[in-house]
Amino acid sequence: MYISTNHITSIRKNTILGIIVLTFIVLVGRLYYLQIVKGPRYRDIAEANRVRLVPIEAPRGIIYDRNGLILLDNKSQYNINVIPFELSHTPNTDSNLACILKLAREQLSQRIKNNWRGQFVPIKVAADVDLATLMTLEEHKIDLPGVYYSIEPIRYSPSGVHLSQVLGYVREIGKDDLLRVEGLGYKKEDLIGWRGVERQYESILRGIRGYTYIQVDALGREIGRLRDRQNLPPQPGNDLYLTIDRDLQLLVESLMENRKGAAIVLDANTGEILSMVSKPDYPPEVFSGVISAELWNKLRTDPDQPLYNRATQGTYPPGSTFKIVAVLTALGKKAVEPNWSVFCTGQYRLGRRIFKCWEAKGHGRMNLHDAIVHSCNVYFYNLIRHEELDDWANMAKLFQFGKVTNIDLPSESPGVLPDVAFLNKKYGENGWTDGNKLNLVIGQGDVLTTPIQMARFCAALATRGKLVQPHVGLKYFDKKSDQMISFEFKSDSISSISSSSWEFLEQAMFDVVEMGTGRAAKVKGALVGGKTGTAQNPHGEAHAWFIGYLKEPQQTIALAILIEHGKSGGGIAAQIAGKIFNFLHQQSRIQLVAANAEPLYPHN
Repeated sequence: MYISTNHITSIRKNTILGIIVLTFIVLVGRLYYLQIVKGPRYRDIAEANRVRLVPIEAPRGIIYDRNGLILLDNKSQYNINVIPFELSHTPNTDSNLACILKLAREQLSQRIKNNWRGQFVPIKVAADVDLATLMTLEEHKIDLPGVYYSIEPIRYSPSGVHLSQVLGYVREIGKDDLLRVEGLGYKKEDLIGWRGVERQYESILRGIRGYTYIQVDALGREIGRLRDRQNLPPQPGNDLYLTIDRDLQLLVESLMENRKGAAIVLDANTGEILSMVSKPDYPPEVFSGVISAELWNKLRTDPDQPLYNRATQGTYPPGSTFKIVAVLTALGKKAVEPNWSVFCTGQYRLGRRIFKCWEAKGHGRMNLHDAIVHSCNVYFYNLIRHEELDDWANMAKLFQFGKVTNIDLPSESPGVLPDVAFLNKKYGENGWTDGNKLNLVIGQGDVLTTPIQMARFCAALATRGKLVQPHVGLKYFDKKSDQMISFEFKSDSISSISSSSWEFLEQAMFDVVEMGTGRAAKVKGALVGGKTGTAQNPHGEAHAWFIGYLKEPQQTIALAILIEHGKSGGGIAAQIAGKIFNFLHQQSRIQLVAANAEPLYPHN
């Protein structure tokens, strides 16, 4: 028998055995890495090859006026989307798609790059395509794997009102905005409320996106819906009701057409804004769907600033409307008696300077009541010499001038209310004189206010000191709880002004409309008080102001009208106010919005 001797040494044997064991360890480790560590990733990739997740955009909540009439609704827009993985792995698909969409191939590639979120995440490459383009895509569907259309709800206004700066608009969310709303479920290409009510009440109006699961083959072609997964339907946003009265808004917009300025009408007791107009404005359909870069730049650079809300952001000298502050200061501090009189010759001399009255020939003998009714500048030049500037400023601060009103709209200006500290800082302690006071008392110089501040001021005068928070939000219908939820807003009151001062001022404001500078606002059979103002403007004709209120048994309505370059407040501004008051009085709109006349809401 032949016996072979094994000459393999133990070292060689152990080395070979070690290599074999190490190989198996590597294989097992790699298997563990692929199956356990990277398993979810590859499972997602495999699933993405089989399943296409198609998002369904949720419509935003409908916006109604106070009476349940639609101000802003939704309509459908067709968008074109691509799956990057499927698009890039099929020859000529991108060039065919670019040709159909009438885009350069580089443009298409850039859009995909800018909105990239993953190989299998859909990217919108074209928005608001027409039906002809959509039909062409459907005809060539077999040659365009990874390309599909989606339906997106966009805003439109069926009501006929503009209400542009109040409603605002939505736009695609940007990178900086994504950081601001991180964790709230937003992603690239989402629409977000950007101005006005759309922004202020974004969390209420925004819906929740839904998804559809579609099964596709290896080439990305749709082969049916998945039975093992349930589609997630989109959840529409909550419906919002505004304090706006559509019919009144239509009237005020027509009265302000072809003018520059702002008009605000509100309930003096609640702060509910029945109408807000800022002109020039823009039709709401401008921002329905995709707005071209050319149109956007035109709106943004328009010297008339149609995107600018003059009602809340515009700051103007208040003119003679601000004389009321000096009246209340004088009555409160007993600086003069109501029967204290001044003879107006049409001008007032202070040192070497001449301060003129608007009535060149003079008003003659004026007491406090007459000076308010006829808005005599000379009287108030004399009056402010009997008042301390800080007393005057403190009275204005009671009405919260120099502060925002906290209206429920984004971007509000606080205005400017000068006091001694302000003038000392601006001009130096010896740099200003009584001449500054003479300008301030008639609403000129350094004092600046917004139309919304003046509307609230007028509401406080009408209610003898009630300071409301102006607002456009009324209530919303919560679809999750199936109930209507009302908004709550704060109000304050001024208690330091005596009832006798209120009575005196109220009578004077009624007489301004009855026989003074505000006669154009008079309404037959109605109780109307007001005050006109003409604010000098270094850039052209003077701005025209009118603030006033209509008192009815069930409700008191206050308003503020500003017409840029409108010359005299007793002219066009008072005329517009008169037409608004006449509409409210004659058409019984007050009864419609009163608490005992509940409107019929769609959700009742």
